[in-house]
Amino acid sequence: MSQVSETAAAGQEMAESLMEDRCLIEDVPVVTTTDDGQDLAIPVAVYEGKCRVKPASTAVVTPSVNAASQTWQYKVSIPIGPEPLRSGLRVTITASRDPTLVGLRLQLRNLDRGSHITARRMWCTEASR
Repeated sequence: MSQVSETAAAGQEMAESLMEDRCLIEDVPVVTTTDDGQDLAIPVAVYEGKCRVKPASTAVVTPSVNAASQTWQYKVSIPIGPEPLRSGLRVTITASRDPTLVGLRLQLRNLDRGSHITARRMWCTEASR
């Protein structure tokens, strides 16, 4: 193993040691309506396991005629793996040292990629509960 690979592996181990929360990442398909009028959208689990949740600076304020709305952004990190991650997936925090995060639903907007990254960092925005 090269020095760079050893350093990256040590960084990944350190990053994972900070992942004390848990999350579920799901692909939520487009809603389809059955012949009897039921709406179906069965989510497919893409990842379930440890993660780390951090606020990503500040809220994004969207002006409106009635009142401005705020969208909170988070950075969620999971171990590097083969999961087929992409924008639009739903991230639900299922356990956390911060009880106010449990049940939080986020939408994956973008993710970091790179040869020597230590975790899969996902940039998410708060979704409606």
